[in-house]
Amino acid sequence: RGGFPAMNVGGTPQAVEIYAFAPGIDPASLDVQIEKGVLTIAGERKLEQPGGEATVHIDERFAGRFRRVVTLPDDVDPNAVEAKYVDGVLRISIGRRESAQPRRITIE
Repeated sequence: RGGFPAMNVGGTPQAVEIYAFAPGIDPASLDVQIEKGVLTIAGERKLEQPGGEATVHIDERFAGRFRRVVTLPDDVDPNAVEAKYVDGVLRISIGRRESAQPRRITIE
């Protein structure tokens, strides 16, 4: 099995896009950092047990502390980061430096 949260990482010429699938987590408990070209997503999912005297027979949902690390390409701009958490999905978009973006050269 992969780590928690499950992630998709991709990119466009303008940005690197990271999607972390983390339903049931309070966005305020997530810690997202970029340092020296490495993105770190950390947090904790609280253990939720059925109420009363219920006995748990199957428990497939991850609970506890987690930390995911993604090495970023050299051309990202750590000052151009946007993070949003909607419907259990954390979307992080990190812009690429302008100098690294493709551009059309005019021929004179």
